[in-house]
Amino acid sequence: MASTGLCVQMRLISLVAVVLASAALVSAHGEEMDKTGTLPEDAPFYKWPDEPMGWALKVHLVLCLIAYVVILPVGLVMEVASHRYQWLAQLSGAGIAFLGIVFGWVHGHLGNVYARYGWFMLSLLAQQTATNLGLTLDAVPRNKKSQLFYRMVGAMQLVCTYVGMLLGGIRFLNLCSQGHLGQCVSHFARGSALIIGAVCILVCMRVFGAIIVELRRPLELYLSIIMILVGAIGTFTEHNFFQTSDGDSWSHKDLQHTLIGVSWFAGGLLGVLMTCRSHPRSRNPIPSLIFIATGIAMITHQQDLVMASHTHFLFGAALVCLGLSTIAEITLLAAGFVKDHDQPALFQFVPVFFMCASGMFLMGSNRDMVLFLINSHIDVATYALILLSFCFVIMFYFYVLVDLYFALAGPQPAKYRVLEQHADRQSTSSQTSTLNHSDSHSSLASAAFV
Repeated sequence: MASTGLCVQMRLISLVAVVLASAALVSAHGEEMDKTGTLPEDAPFYKWPDEPMGWALKVHLVLCLIAYVVILPVGLVMEVASHRYQWLAQLSGAGIAFLGIVFGWVHGHLGNVYARYGWFMLSLLAQQTATNLGLTLDAVPRNKKSQLFYRMVGAMQLVCTYVGMLLGGIRFLNLCSQGHLGQCVSHFARGSALIIGAVCILVCMRVFGAIIVELRRPLELYLSIIMILVGAIGTFTEHNFFQTSDGDSWSHKDLQHTLIGVSWFAGGLLGVLMTCRSHPRSRNPIPSLIFIATGIAMITHQQDLVMASHTHFLFGAALVCLGLSTIAEITLLAAGFVKDHDQPALFQFVPVFFMCASGMFLMGSNRDMVLFLINSHIDVATYALILLSFCFVIMFYFYVLVDLYFALAGPQPAKYRVLEQHADRQSTSSQTSTLNHSDSHSSLASAAFV
């Protein structure tokens, strides 16, 4: 069985090598062809800002990264682990975050979306800090509801921090403008859904075990629900749904992207119907088949710019690798290669990485970002390496947070606990083996007496 798993892993590695080599060969002439091609009229607008980054904005970035990426997530992990000093991390993180938001306002430009989003982040931070102080000072009764509320606010803080980073990058590079809001929302929303889904799977596998029995249903049920949401977003946003004029005409690109949204929505409904009553070990290949079909469509998908075709090729290659690696994982799990509460095998992290990479490539293939790459003379290979580096950083970040939780909560093997039904089965089997053992001893004794 171990040799079979090793063989499958080697085949996956070979497949990834072939796909990446193909991407490098296809991208060899990308920059040259974009130079000779005709760029849109608004192409010069997407470039690196001429205005230098002021000192207030630099201080804002440093303080917010320290608070929202380091201190506050560590405080949330300490709260989940019931650590007695978690209030210290919460208060210090809240103070640094408040100073960071103030320095962002000092920089000016208070009328943009990113500056207005700071008010929402400040209100969420105040609510989280007030709840924490209430629990620490016993002003709020410490029960399951209050602790659950605080942890949900902390988890929402992580998601909102990610959204704030996206808005900051979009504002700094002047993306999602010039009449392409719908296309930008579609790429960033669907890509973010894939990245957040990969992070949730990574955390659940490390906390609950390889099969994630605590979810009570197969993982594909939740993937199908995400596909329904992503498909609905893609269906109504690819053809400039939010900014439609009478002169807009459907192109093959709009039609393909919209039909991909429809296929994800319909496939997600099918996946939900097939897995809503299944056991967690009864995995389903429907989401993987949707990934492979979408990836093939994106690999053959042609854009008006060569750079755009190459970024969509990277997205499609990541989706195909995601679908194939997930099918390999389902096959190995169905063969009993991994038990219910075992630690996740190394090959199970391969689909998680490709899900994160596909989301990153999808966000990076929007039209405004492609024009920015052309104007900045960045080729697709460099761009792919940058996005893959972000994927590794994201996985490393949450892997460290889970390790911190295990270090604070107790010994690492305790996370793979046995559910009551499995404990009953084990106790029944142990009692049966004990009875059989005693019967064999009695038969041996009677034989010796005779």
